[in-house]
Order: sequence, then structure tokens, then C-alpha cells
Amino acid sequence: MNVDVTIEQRTEIRNVIIENKVEPVRPIFSISVGTAVPRAVRLHRLPARVIQIVPQYRDYEYIALADERIIVIDPATYEIVYVLTI
Repeated sequence: MNVDVTIEQRTEIRNVIIENKVEPVRPIFSISVGTAVPRAVRLHRLPARVIQIVPQYRDYEYIALADERIIVIDPATYEIVYVLTI
């Protein structure tokens, strides 16, 4: 899925994710769109506020990385659909 997310939207998404205080992941796997993350990685439901910003992400989950990137993942396939960097 190719969704255009503005800088302002990315900043707002990042702030919402930070407020949720999930444990960051230190990946030992490749981070790129289309890559599947290991099933052992715990995914988190995207907050409602993020869905309001980007409705196309309704069915996705995420992980937060220790380097502050936010990775949006399809929970059915564990494939990365978006890498959010600020």
C-alpha cells in the first residue's frame, strides 16, 4: 500500500505513538517495506488517533524501534507496509 503521509502527519503519528510508551524493539532483521518481521515480534494495535490521521492503516499494527522509527505492519502476514521516520 502506498499512502502519502505529510511531514505534519508523521510528526503527529510519532507523538501519539510516544504517548503510548510501548517497549522499543532492537531489530535483528531487515527493516524495509515488503519484508516480513519474525512472528516472535510483539505487534501493537495502532491507536485510534493514528487511524483518524491515516484511515488506510485501520487494519494494521505497529512496532516502535529503539532508533525511534515506527514500523507499520500487516498482522495477517507480518509484512512491513510503512516505515515512519522523522
